[in-house]
Amino acid sequence: MDLLNGNIKSLYFKYFGAAIGSSMIMSIYSIVDTICIGQYEGPNGTAAVACFFPLWTLIFALGLLFGIGGSVIMAQKRGAGDKKEGDKYFSVGLIISIVVSLVIFVLYNVCQKALLYMCGASGEILELSAKYAFWIAIFSPLFLIGQYLIPFIRNDGAPLYTTIAAISGGIFNIFGDIFFVFGLDMGIYGAGLATALGQCISFAVLISYLFKKQCTLKFTRENLGFGTKLKRIVAMGSSNFAIDIAMGVLAVIFNKQIMVYLGATALSVYGVISNISTTVQTFGYAVGESAQALISVNYGAGKPERIRQTVKYAGISAFVIGIACCLIGMIIPIPLVRFYMSTTPEIIKIAPAILRTYFLAFIFLVFNVFSTYYFQAINNPMLAMVVSLLRGVILSGILLIILPGIFGGSALWFAVPVAELIVFLYVGINMKKLM
Repeated sequence: MDLLNGNIKSLYFKYFGAAIGSSMIMSIYSIVDTICIGQYEGPNGTAAVACFFPLWTLIFALGLLFGIGGSVIMAQKRGAGDKKEGDKYFSVGLIISIVVSLVIFVLYNVCQKALLYMCGASGEILELSAKYAFWIAIFSPLFLIGQYLIPFIRNDGAPLYTTIAAISGGIFNIFGDIFFVFGLDMGIYGAGLATALGQCISFAVLISYLFKKQCTLKFTRENLGFGTKLKRIVAMGSSNFAIDIAMGVLAVIFNKQIMVYLGATALSVYGVISNISTTVQTFGYAVGESAQALISVNYGAGKPERIRQTVKYAGISAFVIGIACCLIGMIIPIPLVRFYMSTTPEIIKIAPAILRTYFLAFIFLVFNVFSTYYFQAINNPMLAMVVSLLRGVILSGILLIILPGIFGGSALWFAVPVAELIVFLYVGINMKKLM
């Protein structure tokens, strides 16, 4: 695909089709797990997944930090005609990803219960969280390194290959969850095993791409300038890292505030919400990654009109997805909750108001996530970082602490929608200036 001269609309939607498909399939890992666990273990199982969620986001945040950061710079270098320099960024990012993944492996396997307790788990919920985390912790390096490879393969002109990797692992995860959780009566422990094995399959597909003739990614050890390049990668990818880390931090604050003001039943409902919210956020990644692949190369080549066209199509995609996701929660909140877990009368009573309030955030969420990719691609990582921190933890965290103290526990659910609206206004002002 000719990213510098081809039709922007056609190129964007080719990337978007592959990216949204990949995002949807990747979301199956958490969706199917939560559904099977919720149906087998009940509300406590859903709460256990919610408590593991912050540890899950750390793995993917680190993969995005090095993957998006390095791939954006690589694309810019290629757009400027310097492929060898781009290969060096791929090599530096891969080395540091492997090292960090080994640190995560040790940390998650040695300090597992202590970490889960810090995330809000206790009693029976803590035991269930530990069972779910067991296999994922063992295979954690594959999750991190796989997440690193996806943006590089996509920027290498093979977005469909990342979709194939996601589909192959996702399909196994669907049937694996059903087989292990219900067929072998393994419950939440089996769901964790299915997720880990599914990632093994996806990882094998991604690695196989590196040995294909069409692959132009090249690992090199020649004059890397490791420290300097690592700093640039971290600076460029920090906003993506902040997005996922903020999700984890926000989940911890949510978990603790819910237990203080509303109790375990509301935490079970939040387990469903956090799972759906993660899925919607991956749609934001899909829009952002599709646009970034085009914007980075054309920015490096100095073609602003092609950048403006890409932003137009990405913005339309973001709002269509965000509004559609919001409407689903507004129209069918009870079926949505029942889809995820076996319900109780208490859950049926409180869930509709909670979902209808929280889902307002989705109108702006997808566009806000896309904006961070745009700011990165035009070499403004600091603004991308500000947006990520504002929407991810600063505004949301402050509102989560302040609102229930003033208006009562139910006000917790307004924190994220209000934060996303404020960030959307901030993003709009800055994008207008830059455009």
